[in-house]
Amino acid sequence: MPDLGPSGAFRVTDGSSDIADYQLALDAMRDGVALWSADGRLMVANTAASTLMNIPPGMIRPGLERLEMMIFFARRGDYGPTDDPDALARKLSAGFGQGEVTSLTRKLPDGRYVRADGRRLPDGRSLVTYREVSGPAGMNT
Repeated sequence: MPDLGPSGAFRVTDGSSDIADYQLALDAMRDGVALWSADGRLMVANTAASTLMNIPPGMIRPGLERLEMMIFFARRGDYGPTDDPDALARKLSAGFGQGEVTSLTRKLPDGRYVRADGRRLPDGRSLVTYREVSGPAGMNT
């Protein structure tokens, strides 16, 4: 039976919806979205999360470690110049995972800017949205 959750958002409670329907809805969004487990593993993401950031096909998959993805970005130069991209990736991954980093804007190799906004959920998971922005205002690298 459909009802409104505590936040007022619509949710299905009778089990009648298929998970593919939810993925279809997520993939229709322009902004990227990713849900990370409390231990930093990808639970679900939409297509825009990959396409916005030019992530190679097959990299975004359930179980992917947030740190693995952030090391890829750091080595590619997404977070700016650094002598130790792996250390920078570890710092940023831990910050997002603990809710200490809530927003990060970076310039991608193709010149576009993407902002990631993270929110730590009460159960320890993290919800991150990704959006293309017009420039470096508020860059946190």
